[in-house]
Amino acid sequence: MVRMRRWTLAAATAALALWVVAGSVVAADSAVMIAGFAFSPATVTIQVGDSVTWTNDDSTAHTATAGGGAFDTGSLGNGESATVTFDTAGTFAYVCSIHPQMTGSVVAEAAAATPAPTPAPTTAPADGGGGVTITPAPTDTMAAEAAEDDRTSLAVTVALAALGIVMLVGTFIADRRFRARVEIEPKGR
Repeated sequence: MVRMRRWTLAAATAALALWVVAGSVVAADSAVMIAGFAFSPATVTIQVGDSVTWTNDDSTAHTATAGGGAFDTGSLGNGESATVTFDTAGTFAYVCSIHPQMTGSVVAEAAAATPAPTPAPTTAPADGGGGVTITPAPTDTMAAEAAEDDRTSLAVTVALAALGIVMLVGTFIADRRFRARVEIEPKGR
């Protein structure tokens, strides 16, 4: 009975670790730094449902404004960030509306079964949505905290997965030793 509980606990821990690992890769957040009057990287490729966070590292204000009004981060001062979630496939070209020489693009790819991404519309949709959701973040501190949370989450996930494997191996070894001891000991005890 004790062995069964050990095996069940080890299997449950391993299953939990795998579930956490699988859940942590559902949606992603890509980062674009604004520095030296440029977007870096200039082109970001993501999956539909993922987000892009722009963080201004320049001393002057900048925007990330898509052609056709698909999205606009608004004016971001030094250290400020804004996040946009892309709900539809497409290529979204954008500029800094304050400094039009600054350009970039986001390629939101759909699942393999859907057609290739289409260019962003040249005019804003009637509802103004454009297939994106804008979530402004007031400071770079929030972006740094989110990145730190992602690293912490990954570290915890890896630790849980390793713990699950160690528990399975330890249970197997303990079970083998127990069986060997039972076979060696005299039956009269």
